[in-house]
Amino acid sequence: MNNFGETSSTDIAIIPKGTVINGNIEMTGQLEMNGEVNGNISSSDRIDICGNVKGNIKANDLYSKDSFIEGDISCVQGAVIRENTVILGNITAESLVVDGAIQGNLDIKGCVKVGEKAIIDSDIKAKSLEVSNGAAINGNCTFCYSDIDIKSFFPEDAKPADEPEKPQKEEAAEKPAKKTTKKS
Repeated sequence: MNNFGETSSTDIAIIPKGTVINGNIEMTGQLEMNGEVNGNISSSDRIDICGNVKGNIKANDLYSKDSFIEGDISCVQGAVIRENTVILGNITAESLVVDGAIQGNLDIKGCVKVGEKAIIDSDIKAKSLEVSNGAAINGNCTFCYSDIDIKSFFPEDAKPADEPEKPQKEEAAEKPAKKTTKKS
């Protein structure tokens, strides 16, 4: 039993389908958002989205399905972006599972799992990346959080085997002389 003023980790706020909120939401409990929010959302717990958000999202973890989100997402733990979800914004999290579409940069400290229906138009910084057959990724992948130092495997001055050597400049004396013709 809760005393007045205390919150429980099972407190859930629900925004029903058809509801439009114009303004920011800040809370400590879990949020189930099925409507539309035009503003930032911040929670110290989980946020479940099955609707539209035009604003930034900060949460412990995020689950999104059948959504359109225009804004940056920052999660302490993980984010799950399921099918029929489009995100236009950057994502920062510990882990990420994607089956939807993302356009923005991804900064993931752990693993990014990309499902077969995923479309990612983003640069990815992660520890590791798992990609299912059928996924589409357009961007650069950097494994900057990996335990492996990739640069230690290759000498700095090494060139790939198929890269041709650049020719040295010829001395001026070695150039063939130009022929001139005399007209009479």
